[in-house]
Amino acid sequence: MKCDIPLMSPVSLNRRHGRERLRGERGQTLLEFALILPLLLILIFGVIDLGKALGYKNDETNIANQAARIAVVSSGTNCQPCSTSPVQDIAGYVLSTAPNELKNGTGSITSPATVTFTFPNLTPTSGYCKGDPVKVTVNAHYSFLSFLIGQNALPAGFDITSSATMRMETDYNVAAPIPAPTGFTPQGWTAGRPACP
Repeated sequence: MKCDIPLMSPVSLNRRHGRERLRGERGQTLLEFALILPLLLILIFGVIDLGKALGYKNDETNIANQAARIAVVSSGTNCQPCSTSPVQDIAGYVLSTAPNELKNGTGSITSPATVTFTFPNLTPTSGYCKGDPVKVTVNAHYSFLSFLIGQNALPAGFDITSSATMRMETDYNVAAPIPAPTGFTPQGWTAGRPACP
C-alpha cells in the first residue's frame, strides 16, 4: 500500500523556509548597518565638534570684552588687575583667564589665541583720546574633527575670531613705551603723537 502522506507537512516546511529567509535578511541588515555606521558617527562627532567650536567662539567673545573694558579704563597703559611679578600686559592677563586650549594652543586649537588692539579712527593726531573707540580682536585657529583623525590631518580648519569695541574713558597715554609693558600698544601706533587736547 502506497502512503500519500508527505514526510513534512506544508506548515513545518513553510516555517523552515521562513527562518532561512530571516537569517538572510539579518545578514543584509547587518551589512547595511556596517556601511552606514561610519557616516553616522562622523555626523554625530561633527555636531559635537561644532558645538565645541561655538563654545570657543563664546570664550573669545568674553576675552575680547574683558580686554576692551580694561583697555578703556586704564589709559591703555596702566592695567589694574594685571600681575606685576612677572609684568603682564592686558593681552597676557586676559589670556591667562582663558581656557587651557585657547591659552596654550592645545587640542583642537592649533596655536595660542592672539589678542590685538586697534584704534579704528586713528590718524596721526587723533583717534586715541577720550570718547574714541578701541577695538579688541581675539583670534585662534580651530582644527575641525582633530580628536577623531589627528591634529591638522584634515584641511577643514578655520579661524575663530571675536571682537569687542568700546570707547576710551580716558586719553591714551602717548608717553607710554612701545610696547606698553602693563597695558596695550595698538596696531599702527608710533611714538611722538601729540597729547589729546
